[in-house]
Amino acid sequence: MTSAADKVRASAERARMQVAAQPQPGEEQEPVAAPPATRVREEEPRKPAVRAVPVIPPRQKDIRKNVDLSPDQNDRLGDWQRAAARELGVARVTAQDVLVALVERLLADSDLSEQVKKDLHNARF
Repeated sequence: MTSAADKVRASAERARMQVAAQPQPGEEQEPVAAPPATRVREEEPRKPAVRAVPVIPPRQKDIRKNVDLSPDQNDRLGDWQRAAARELGVARVTAQDVLVALVERLLADSDLSEQVKKDLHNARF
């Protein structure tokens, strides 16, 4: 995860790099556009400067989703999580773990997907 501090550090590093690329006072600067007077022709044709297009990497950070549960649903989910943790022999099973497993199962199983769609339809109509 990228924190605000990481973003500030990255911004400061970019600023330092820009300052380092600029000539310091007192440094001699070479003429950029003036070619030597004795040179008649260039040996290699110059390539035009190409500005690099920034490539935006795909999003790596997880997307947060929220769910509202009734107090009864929350209690029953908590009971289920504690029972599952005992059966699995782990300290706890988080709601995050449960929801990720359910979403993976929903996306992989077409029968379950159809059942959920029917439940959604029945709840609305």
